[in-house]
Amino acid sequence: MISLDEDRTTIRITRGDSTGSYNNKLCFCCPYFDAKSEEEKFKTISLNDVISFVVYEKKGYTKREILRKNYTLRSLGYTSGSKYPELPLEEIDTKKFPLKNKPTTYWYNIVLNNTNTVVGHDEDGAKKIIVYPETEEE
Repeated sequence: MISLDEDRTTIRITRGDSTGSYNNKLCFCCPYFDAKSEEEKFKTISLNDVISFVVYEKKGYTKREILRKNYTLRSLGYTSGSKYPELPLEEIDTKKFPLKNKPTTYWYNIVLNNTNTVVGHDEDGAKKIIVYPETEEE
């Protein structure tokens, strides 16, 4: 299971699941304000831009990273840039979350080219990913 809360930033995922199915995708955009047109627009992510999905322990960004996935659109099979790239998480990725018997909240960032935080801590607070325990452990 993967879902997005009404705030459009809080991710809920079950440990051990992947985001491969049609309704289970992580998708983001990079909005900016165009002063010339006075409109919000969306940056087109190029094929070679590095997109990082990084998850930290709940108590602070100075704590260890639990998960870091780096992508380029080219490595994801895109043939041209995209304003709304989809980031896959595989079972092996979500198994990196500690094994717990209750839902656990962590913080995440999406960073472009290791320099610009696209989604992360802002005036609305930290961006959360809530990880639910697996229904059956092996």
